[in-house]
Parts: sequence; structure tokens; C-alpha cells
Amino acid sequence: MPKVWSLAAAFAHFGASGKNPRWSWSARSSDGAIVVLTLWRDEFDYTTKPVSYSSFGHKVDLWLTRPGNKERLENLIWARDRCNGRFRVVVTVAEDISADPRKIASCAPQERMIMRLVELNETTGEFRAELVEDRPRG
Repeated sequence: MPKVWSLAAAFAHFGASGKNPRWSWSARSSDGAIVVLTLWRDEFDYTTKPVSYSSFGHKVDLWLTRPGNKERLENLIWARDRCNGRFRVVVTVAEDISADPRKIASCAPQERMIMRLVELNETTGEFRAELVEDRPRG
């Protein structure tokens, strides 16, 4: 049976923690070397080369002022400025992909996946990122 992860445990897998286990959508290691973001599984774009992820075009007003978005924006800026734009990924699966807001059915850290930020709106927190590494197991 696969391991059941909490977001806090998934962040901790990478040595990172969010500001609050109830509302954090992202995390950072205490030394600042690692940033981790939650990304919805159904929102990856596998038609692009490399694979990409975008939060542009969503109903921003639903999450603009939420603390999880504010922390994620801080962490994206940190990743851009101090981690060459790179961040680790916790993939989240929505209970209902059409719900607003969404609820997490499950999540898991992706050991082999590293994304790089390529676009960021510092006002709204919307961003776009591309896969830079999907290391083979070994």
C-alpha cells in the first residue's frame, strides 16, 4: 500500500517546512537552499517541451489574499533570487478538480522532479514553471 502523506510530511521529506501546516501551499528549508511548492496533478501541461505548469488564467480573486498564496509568492521570489529559479514539487490530487476552492485528496513529494520558475506576477502570485530535471532512479 502506498504511503499516505500529509503536506507537512511531504515538505519535510525535502527538509523544508511551511509557516503553517493548515494553510501553507509551499515551504522552504531552514538554510534557504530548498523551496518546495504544491502543484495540482491535473494542471501539468504534458503537451509542452519541457513539461510545464501554470497558474495563470485561474480565478485569482478566490486565492489572492489567502495566506498560502502570500507565502507561496515569498517562496517563489526566494527561489527566483536565490535558487536559480528551481524548486522541488509535492504533487497534490484534488478531491474534485472543478471545485473552488479545491480540497486535497492526496499528496506526495516527487523525488525526481525539479521545476524552474520562468514567469511570475509579483502582484497576484500567478506563475509558470518548467520541468528541468526528472532524474532516473538509481
